[in-house]
Amino acid sequence: MNNTYSCPNCKGFLLIENRLILTACKEGEQLNEKGFVLLMYPEIGNYETKYHEKVEVTEGEKYQFYCPICHHKLHSDINDNLVMVNYNDQKGKAFELHFSRIAGQKSTYKIMGRSVETFGIDAPHYLDFMHLMDMS
Repeated sequence: MNNTYSCPNCKGFLLIENRLILTACKEGEQLNEKGFVLLMYPEIGNYETKYHEKVEVTEGEKYQFYCPICHHKLHSDINDNLVMVNYNDQKGKAFELHFSRIAGQKSTYKIMGRSVETFGIDAPHYLDFMHLMDMS
């Protein structure tokens, strides 16, 4: 079984051909007017992204992420600066995967119940908000 990523709302699969596919727009803009498609590598902790060459992503700017299938806002209940998608590992274990929606910030959290694995140099920034045990 391979790793899978899915929308917490519609349960639609977000991983195609080794890329996590999401739609996004800058905070305060409308997806249907200024949105773009974002491709992310599925390896947790790999922060390389791809998007159309005419899209300008500004370091430090907040972006809102959406499911490309149902257009549900992918927000985290842990912190307003995080996005959340469902993640199932190769063994079929289900996790919540939270990551920063601030361009250039490297912080990801793989959460199951009260345990959390952290990834990225900026991950400690949000641990105080989680009230969870750091298992990394």
